[in-house]
Amino acid sequence: MNHPLAGNLRDLSDDDLSKKIGELNKRLMFGYQTGNTAFVTQATSLLNDYQMEQSRRYQEMVKKMQENSDTDWDDIIDIKK
Repeated sequence: MNHPLAGNLRDLSDDDLSKKIGELNKRLMFGYQTGNTAFVTQATSLLNDYQMEQSRRYQEMVKKMQENSDTDWDDIIDIKK
C-alpha cells in the first residue's frame, strides 16, 4: 500500500520499527479522542504499512528458521510400537 510518508521501511531496524508502531498507536489514540477523522485515516494507513513490514520480517525469520532446521526428529523421539 505504501503511504507516502512511510519511506523505505526495510532500512529501519527491528527496534526502530517497533518504536514507530508504538508511537503511531499513541498518536492514533489521540486522534480518536479529539475526533480528527482525517488524521485517523492517514495514521491508520501509515500504521498498516509499518505492521505489514513487521509481519513480513517475522514471516521471513520463521521461514529461515524452518529452512535451517536440520533436526531429524526420528533420532530424538523413540516411539516403540
